[in-house]
Amino acid sequence: MEIAKIIALSELLGEMGHIKRATRLPNGEAESDSHHSFSLALIAYHIVVTRCPELDAPKVLLFALAHDLLEILTGDDDTLHLTQQQLVAKHQREKQAAIEFKTIFADYPELQQALYDYEKLDTAEAATVFVLDKACTTWTHHADNGKHAREQRNLTSEKDIMKWADRQREKIHNRLHAQPPQAIFDLFEDSCAALQNLYQ
Repeated sequence: MEIAKIIALSELLGEMGHIKRATRLPNGEAESDSHHSFSLALIAYHIVVTRCPELDAPKVLLFALAHDLLEILTGDDDTLHLTQQQLVAKHQREKQAAIEFKTIFADYPELQQALYDYEKLDTAEAATVFVLDKACTTWTHHADNGKHAREQRNLTSEKDIMKWADRQREKIHNRLHAQPPQAIFDLFEDSCAALQNLYQ
C-alpha cells in the first residue's frame, strides 16, 4: 500500500477535528466531529456487546466511526431549530457533497462502502447507530446539569425536551428501513427521560 494514500487519508480524517458541533464536552468546549464519532463508536460497541449480542458488534463500531464522514464536506448543521425550508436545503447540499465524496475518497472504497451501507439504514446495525446517534446528544448535557441546553440551545423546559424527543422519534420512524433491538429504543427513551429529569 502506498504511504502517500495513508498520509492523504490521515489529512482527510483530520478535517473532522475542525468541524464543531452544537454539543459540548465536559470542559465546555464545542465537541468536534472526530470526538463525537469516536465516543459514539465506543459507547455503541459497549452497548451492543453487553445488551445486544445478536448484532454484529464490529459492524456497529465501523458504522459509528463512518456515519459522519460526509461532514468533511458539509460541516455539521445544528438542526434543532431549522425550518422545513432549511432542512430541504441541507439535504440538497448533502446530495451534492455525496458526489464529491466519491471523488475525494476514490482511493478508499471500503470507507465509501461503510458510509453507503450505513446511510441505507436497512440493517439492524445501521439502525442501532442511527438511534444511538440521536440519543447521544442528550448525554452531553449532563456534565453541566443542562446549562448549555437551556442557555444556548433554547431547551428551557421539560416541554421543550418532549417536543425535541417527538421530532427525533419522527425522524427515526421516517428514516429507518430496519429495526434495531428493542433495547436500543429503550435506551433512547431512557436518555430522553434522564434529560427531562434535569429540569425537575
